[in-house]
Amino acid sequence: MKALVFDPPRARWPLTRLLGMVVPRTWTGPLGGLRLVDVPPPALPGEDWVRVRTRLGGICGTDLALITLRNHPATILQRFASFPAVLGHENVGTIDAVGSAVAGWRVGQRVCIEPSLSCAPRGIAPVCRSCAAGRISLCENTDRGRLPPGLMIGLNRVTGGSWSPCFVAHESQLVAVPDDVSDEQAVLVDPVGCGLHAVLRRLPEPHERVLVNGGGILAIGLIASLRALGHANRVVAVVRHPFQAECLRRCGADDVRVHGRRMTTAERYDDVAAAIGGRRIAARFGNQAFVGGVELTYNCVGSGGSLTDAMKWTAPRGTVVMVGTSQIAVVDTTPLWFSELQVIGCNGRQRERLNDREMHTYEAVFELVRRGRLNLSGLLTHRFRLADYREALERLAFRGASGVIKAAFEPVESDR
Repeated sequence: MKALVFDPPRARWPLTRLLGMVVPRTWTGPLGGLRLVDVPPPALPGEDWVRVRTRLGGICGTDLALITLRNHPATILQRFASFPAVLGHENVGTIDAVGSAVAGWRVGQRVCIEPSLSCAPRGIAPVCRSCAAGRISLCENTDRGRLPPGLMIGLNRVTGGSWSPCFVAHESQLVAVPDDVSDEQAVLVDPVGCGLHAVLRRLPEPHERVLVNGGGILAIGLIASLRALGHANRVVAVVRHPFQAECLRRCGADDVRVHGRRMTTAERYDDVAAAIGGRRIAARFGNQAFVGGVELTYNCVGSGGSLTDAMKWTAPRGTVVMVGTSQIAVVDTTPLWFSELQVIGCNGRQRERLNDREMHTYEAVFELVRRGRLNLSGLLTHRFRLADYREALERLAFRGASGVIKAAFEPVESDR
């Protein structure tokens, strides 16, 4: 079958990184690490596993960061992955084969796969303290057990990923898709779930003003989740593109500020000050200080610059929630000390408490969708065949012109 396989260009990383910043097609060319190649369907690692036929495989910002080499080669995340690997952890699929020890699941059943390769898929018992508490995305054994190192499906060389016609998953990773939830909605459950998890990780108090830094699907899912849970706090968002602003307003943002690439830092800070009532103080060499700010900021970007902005735009003794995937970066940590901030990390999806019941984040998203509290319709704006991966990644790289909110691969029979 045809699959999109990634193997980091380790020796040529600096050259590929630099050329890609000028010519984005470098990422998918001979110098890059992504290839559409023939691979055999993955075998079941054990009798408690299933094989899943991919219906849609979402394209995540984490995948793009890998392909475009935005992660420094010294990142610790490289130690929790094994390459070459078929990419893709966002998914909706149909069970294609069931191991003899699997109970309660059948061939033909539509599912989403919780991607975390925690203690249970790895055959580790007793499970670690994080897994025992239901925090499987924080598993302490993702480099051990019967699988090679890898945080998730799509980041290890055994399970495969959703950027292919099929992949394998442990029975503990299966989440049933309700019949009245479409594939187009179900493939969004992971990024939207990450936004919901961030809200549940740090719920806003009634008096707090909220700032959301970022306009991608994480920010969309987060703001939509805030409103779905009944929070009426004033929400200000900062985005890159006008089409993102329109989407965030529909999801419930009260005020959305568009900060194009040509805006200076001083202009951006003045614009935020106008929105939330703070004030900018110029420092040397273009650096900016900020006095005032909101009580709660969700940073949905993940870069060093975005974290710096998020901390500066947060009021003294306020809270910054880091939602976007972090990396090695230059960060001005002065506000952390100067304003006595609290910074909270958010990683993936876990067991949550919703309406006095415990459930997986995916199940919480599906419940909110079915109750009409969360509307995911129209957010999957682009679908691509695997063979068209270069076009897909180019449109994502220039989403300001293409208007991509969320994209997914749709493996078809000819891709097999």
